[in-house]
Amino acid sequence: MTLEIVNYDFYNFSVHAQHFGSFLIAVLGLFYFSKREKAIHILVLYGINSVVFQAVPLVFSIDKDGFIDINVTTNIYTLTETLILLYFFYVLFKVLWAKKLIVILSIAYTIFYFALTYDHWQEFLGSIRMLRDLLMISCSLLYFYFLMSDMPTVEITRYPMFWIMAAFIFFFAGTFILSLSADYLIEVLKDDLSYLWPIRNFFRFFFCLVVSYGLWLDLRLVKSKQSV
Repeated sequence: MTLEIVNYDFYNFSVHAQHFGSFLIAVLGLFYFSKREKAIHILVLYGINSVVFQAVPLVFSIDKDGFIDINVTTNIYTLTETLILLYFFYVLFKVLWAKKLIVILSIAYTIFYFALTYDHWQEFLGSIRMLRDLLMISCSLLYFYFLMSDMPTVEITRYPMFWIMAAFIFFFAGTFILSLSADYLIEVLKDDLSYLWPIRNFFRFFFCLVVSYGLWLDLRLVKSKQSV
């Protein structure tokens, strides 16, 4: 995907917004880091990973014709994001069969990823993103199933993982539509996604805000336990 940047301010603001969202996830997870659960540690890694990859397009300036090619960076990021989040679910799930399922899905996704990206690194591949979205939606729904089966003692809206999983379903269900239609939009309609991509960036910014709210609730629980 080579973006023809028509409105620099709109595009740059969307990039900085989602960059800030990833930074917020990393920072909120670092407070009382040693006292937090391993799942929160992985979310910190996810935030840091996102900050690093999102910084790459900021380092390379847009060329004189107003284009920026972000395919290679985003393709690599898609793999790291998927594996980190699958590991997140692996830690969250307590049932052995669910953990084994995550391992199988991780291996299968990695195989499919390299099969689909072979000789296509510089292309925008909606297929690898669509598979990622389906995995995240499925794992989030499975977690909600376990959550409903073993309801926490606190009110569910005060439970940090409720908000984090809700954010996952909301965001990845939304991006699934874009991933599903991306190849058609680019190859058939010749749409470079220069308008849709900034909107997607803002969508991810709100996803990060909801995840950050869940991390803030978790931080409050940790601090309250420390004060007892």
